[in-house]
Amino acid sequence: MARLFQTVAILSAVLFLGVGLGQAADPIKIGSVLRLSIGAEHGIPAKRGVQMAVDEINAAGGINGRQVQVIFEDEKDSPKDAGNAVQKLLNVDKVVALVGPMTSGATLATYKNADEAKVVLITPTATSPKISGASPYLYRGCSRIDTQSKALTEYVANTYKPKTVAILYSNEPYGKGCAEVFGADFEKLGIKIAAKESFNRGDRDFKVQLTKIREAKPDILFIPGYTPETAPAAAQARQLGMNQRIVGVYGDMDPEYPQLAGKAAEGHLIAGEYDEDYDTPKNKKFRETYYKVAKEAKEPLNIMFAALTYDATSLVLEGMKKNGPTSEGVKKFLDEVKDFDGVTGKLSFDKTGDIKRSGTASGVYLFEIKNGKYVQVK
Repeated sequence: MARLFQTVAILSAVLFLGVGLGQAADPIKIGSVLRLSIGAEHGIPAKRGVQMAVDEINAAGGINGRQVQVIFEDEKDSPKDAGNAVQKLLNVDKVVALVGPMTSGATLATYKNADEAKVVLITPTATSPKISGASPYLYRGCSRIDTQSKALTEYVANTYKPKTVAILYSNEPYGKGCAEVFGADFEKLGIKIAAKESFNRGDRDFKVQLTKIREAKPDILFIPGYTPETAPAAAQARQLGMNQRIVGVYGDMDPEYPQLAGKAAEGHLIAGEYDEDYDTPKNKKFRETYYKVAKEAKEPLNIMFAALTYDATSLVLEGMKKNGPTSEGVKKFLDEVKDFDGVTGKLSFDKTGDIKRSGTASGVYLFEIKNGKYVQVK
């Protein structure tokens, strides 16, 4: 009988140990909702940035010995589809935190779901001012559109001293929002809007709009939108004899812009979120690894979007390391972190959940294309 009890005790201990080990081996799940179809030229690099951060922590042993699993969903540039993706990640996958959505519309449509679930959502790229302070669980990893606008328009006013600007904008939420915000800031600085025209995503011929703008003879040409349209528009402006300084937005922070715009790219000025030449060991390693793995995978290259999601994911993972793999632990870390060593700068968050980068006056970098490459000018 004693031997029987001993056998049962041993089997019970083995079973308990096995269950414990099984539980310990369960991965910690985070979700990421990105532009993986529409806008994939930005979303695929963003996905790579998330995966790089997760791969790094897993290679170092994970979180308290547990591996991290990231589950990706496509926001499809649709608030409804993004909402479905977030609901699935929260209710089915039971993720601890969310990186994304990327667009302002999708973020504003989904953050309440994360708020109700008390799960941290950090958007890496959404710029709408409406995001600030919307929820205690909502954070932003890039600067607001009005912050970007103020930095760029003041630089243009002080450096080039133009009297007029013409706006050729992408007729979708991001382009229209930029046209409105930047346009208002230009006017506040005494720069009159001489002409305003629009184009649609997918357009490749802009000569009708540009011909109208040429007649207004503006000092500056502002083209907010995305590279597949804005770069050809710049090239066609030059073909029509328009030699004005061309200004864009961070949607143009794309290595394909100089290729698509050709000689028209030279002097192109934008506000951006990442400086490749940021001189830290962490950024050097990130830059080398990103280009290596992205080129091997034959992915579209856009290191700025990879850098923003890499930092957002790294902040989430560091919160888990410090406070445990719970959303409350991540939230506590994000609320308290100061000068986190990111690849986009030394990072903190203000009381509204917006990112703050030390080392730049506004947290925004200004870049100009010189000899075919974006170079930081401020």
